[in-house]
Amino acid sequence: MIVYFDTEAFDHLYKKIGCTSADVANLRKAVYGRRLSILLSIHTLEEMLLGRKLPPQAFAAQIKLTLSIASSRTLIKTCNRLVLDDLHSYLNSTQTARPFLPGEMQNVVADGISSLIESDGEEMEEDFVSLLDQARQDKLRFYEMLEELRDKAHHNGQSGQAVTFEQYFDANAPRLLETLLAHAGVVATPGQPELEALLGIRTVRSIICSVLAPTFDRSSFSTLKFDNLHHAISAVSVARTYVTDSRDSRRSLGCWPHEDFGVTGLAEFIAGL
Repeated sequence: MIVYFDTEAFDHLYKKIGCTSADVANLRKAVYGRRLSILLSIHTLEEMLLGRKLPPQAFAAQIKLTLSIASSRTLIKTCNRLVLDDLHSYLNSTQTARPFLPGEMQNVVADGISSLIESDGEEMEEDFVSLLDQARQDKLRFYEMLEELRDKAHHNGQSGQAVTFEQYFDANAPRLLETLLAHAGVVATPGQPELEALLGIRTVRSIICSVLAPTFDRSSFSTLKFDNLHHAISAVSVARTYVTDSRDSRRSLGCWPHEDFGVTGLAEFIAGL
């Protein structure tokens, strides 16, 4: 089973919030026994390392715990690159892009983590910090793109005669796809046959669903804030289970159309092992 934990889930594991040391041991046992594979995003490291609030030794201990259950050797790339690269790749080859960081970036991460652990949390290599800062900037660009999509959906999206969310999606998604394609540097032609296929890409369909859901059902989503969409997009690109303790995230993902993708909290996930 392939699973994705967001940064908060890893933090709760370290602080034993909603779990115990025995639970962490059982989690490791499932990973080492290859019943479970927990994938890690560059955003998880970026949020842990650039936003750290722990003293160095405790910080190093948190990183060690994280890497004891999730490998840093196949890191998921940034959220905006996941979406835009999928669009480029599918238009060129009808295949989605590889979701992981390229080799040279993986090497920078490996060297940076080794130096961090060897110095007991005191030192971070310059190249590693630069890569993490780039990931943070990519995340900011992702949310700027998301706000543009939300503005377009809010001003132009109307339920009209749509009875179901699926009907509403079919009527409004092509306009939002054009915006995504523009960010990817691709000019869409109305009626272009490839467009319908692009809306079937997991990352693309997921982000558009997340944007359209509040305009379709304002009574349910009027006060909703979705600050973890970058993690959700990372999860849907590689995993079938997303572990997050954010209630807003779990509620929002109810609109996603992937039958083979589930969202759960940390305590519930551990209890089900």
